Amino acid sequence: MTNDTSSKDDSSKKIVIQKGTFWPTAIILVAVLVVGIVTPKFFNESASYLFTVVTEQWGQLFLIMALLMFVLCIVIAFTPFGKKKLGGEDAKPEHPVFSWCAMAICSGIATAMVFFAVGEPLTYFHTPPAFTGLTGGTPEAAVRGVMIAAFHWSFIYYGMFAFWGLAVGYMSMNYKLPYRPSSALYPILRHNIYRWPGKAIDVLSVLALIGGIVSSLGFGTTQFASGLDFLFDMTPSNTIFLVTILLVTISYTFSSARGLNNGMRVISNMNAYIYIAITVFLIVFGPTVFLADLFTESLGSMIMNFVPTSLNADPFNVGQGWSENNTVFFMAWILAYAPLIGMFLAKISKGRTIRAYLLVNIFVPGLFVFIWFTAFGGNAIYQDFFNAAGIIDVIREKGFPIANFALLQHMPLQYIIIPLIIACLFFSFITLADAMTGTISSMTLENAVPDEAPRPIKLFWGLLMGATTLICLFALGEVGTLAMQCTTIIYALPIVLISIPVVVSVLRMVSGRVDRELALNPPSEEEMRKKTWRIPR
Repeated sequence: MTNDTSSKDDSSKKIVIQKGTFWPTAIILVAVLVVGIVTPKFFNESASYLFTVVTEQWGQLFLIMALLMFVLCIVIAFTPFGKKKLGGEDAKPEHPVFSWCAMAICSGIATAMVFFAVGEPLTYFHTPPAFTGLTGGTPEAAVRGVMIAAFHWSFIYYGMFAFWGLAVGYMSMNYKLPYRPSSALYPILRHNIYRWPGKAIDVLSVLALIGGIVSSLGFGTTQFASGLDFLFDMTPSNTIFLVTILLVTISYTFSSARGLNNGMRVISNMNAYIYIAITVFLIVFGPTVFLADLFTESLGSMIMNFVPTSLNADPFNVGQGWSENNTVFFMAWILAYAPLIGMFLAKISKGRTIRAYLLVNIFVPGLFVFIWFTAFGGNAIYQDFFNAAGIIDVIREKGFPIANFALLQHMPLQYIIIPLIIACLFFSFITLADAMTGTISSMTLENAVPDEAPRPIKLFWGLLMGATTLICLFALGEVGTLAMQCTTIIYALPIVLISIPVVVSVLRMVSGRVDRELALNPPSEEEMRKKTWRIPR
């Protein structure tokens, strides 16, 4: 196993930047930020216009591809291909089962699960999407509200991650190809993954991911500030935003520099315990039987309505843009993360069978998210339905960042549980950014491999992501944050287009065609020389 703590190992090999990935990414990212700083109004209007074009004109493709990737993962898990191991037949698991599951949950969910836990199901309860045909404030709307919110962030969410992780992980770990998204297309592109087609795929993947992280940090920072305001009457300000982002940036950069075993795995375990404690609290101190019944019926609704919800393209615009601004938006946002988070999930699953990799990385996090949304959203629905608590009115007045705290005002031990929520949010920042810092660092090196990247590269990318968020918040303000959310969806369009040939690549892997072709025509010596960089073991 790689020695995560040895600085000697980090310095014993010369660090060689992959210029074709590193420099285009940096230049495009800086150019976008400069445009935003110099002409914020133009930046916002352009991003908003492109967002509308992408979601309205290409929304159906995001929906179809999200469902297709999820279905393929389930089917592949039960084929003979599912018996193969990531990393080869001699590979051994590197992480205990609990740590493996904890990292899978924490690396993918980040701030989304915390941010939307109350606001989304409660909003759907009071104002059901038009395609459901339900009346707001009814028991049927409550069940469907929890189901739709959980749908957005659970099984199909992780299905996209797992699919991309399989595509890259199998080619990288089993055939020693570079640890980059472009390796997923090696069965089609062959040596062209080292040329401009491969570089373009890798650059777009990194850009989409950084835009997604900035959006997540923007959501999370506002909620973190709302929690401090609730606890200590500290009005959200630029100073609080600055301190929050600096703390988060320093924390996840330091964690990533310590390596996977000594950094993220420890934080993920701790965060998982906090998640479990909060969930148990909400179930035990909330309406326990009501929540159990709501979960059961919502799960039944998920099974019955999974496909209709997945493919709700709303061609007649009955929902007046609801699909574009909700399901399409979430699927595109998630897909922007998919290549790199999928790579991380494959990395921590090395030594597991492909069947275990797919089923665990989809259903363990998916089921946990479903329970989480039931615990939070179900409690909020109960309070508004039976006690006329008016939590929805607080959300409409002050926004989603205050939603969790508006609920917890009606729960016992609020001055214990609210700090836990804030801590959970803080650690969620760290686990997402930590996972992505390590992955980006590895793939922007020449001869990228799944091993730990050198600390200097991790520090560079970790600090750059934090600096990007700060620039958006301070130079562009709220407009900049919203515009970056729009650009995330714009970057996701190339990713969904790239996913189409990736599906072909994966089908070739599953059929055994890739194994046969590479046995007869293995990578050339030139290709083999491009993947010799490794930290000594």
